[in-house]
Amino acid sequence: MYMMQQWKKKISWSGFVLVALLLFVGYQAVTMPKGRVRTPVYPHDGDPCTGEPIVVEYEYDGELLGPHECVVQCSQETARYILYTNGMATQCEPLPGCNDWGEDNGIMCTPPESR
Repeated sequence: MYMMQQWKKKISWSGFVLVALLLFVGYQAVTMPKGRVRTPVYPHDGDPCTGEPIVVEYEYDGELLGPHECVVQCSQETARYILYTNGMATQCEPLPGCNDWGEDNGIMCTPPESR
């Protein structure tokens, strides 16, 4: 009799784990995107700048600069790049991101007027 109770406990525990696993997999199947998720393409050094310029009143000096200029890209959903007073430019992070990606990584882009 004792062995039968132990066996039933093991079955009920394994049944609980199996049901929990099936619920988890079912939840993921319902909530996952149906199409392919696109990974943003990050530009390489020297690629043409894309989007609208953010003109700033300071030079690019290769350092991490203080203000977060690409923050306007968050609310406007328009690609941007930062254009510095010395004619250099860095690309903002590809949408939907809005970080100063080019500036932070030292990746320059070529603005339209200097092509």
